[in-house]
Amino acid sequence: MATQTGRFELRKIGEAEWVICDGRFHPQDARSTVARIWEVDTNECQVAWLRDVPLPTVYAAAVDVLEDLCRTSHVTKPVPIAHFPPADRSPRHALHA
Repeated sequence: MATQTGRFELRKIGEAEWVICDGRFHPQDARSTVARIWEVDTNECQVAWLRDVPLPTVYAAAVDVLEDLCRTSHVTKPVPIAHFPPADRSPRHALHA
């Protein structure tokens, strides 16, 4: 069983175990696996993030992990930085009359 939401896919790989894969990478590429999820109780899953993801490690269900990852991983436009020309560092000459 697999649940896909655009870029990420939740794959069931065991009785109570899943992985989340990133579709940007080939399935054989180690970078394709984003997280491993284990069901430890009826309403509790543990997550081992395999990337630097600032998300919790405990969820109620595996699909919640996928939804949270999709919600927080949208690429945003960079914040514009004001650009100012370089300061004029040339010496100023006084005008002679």
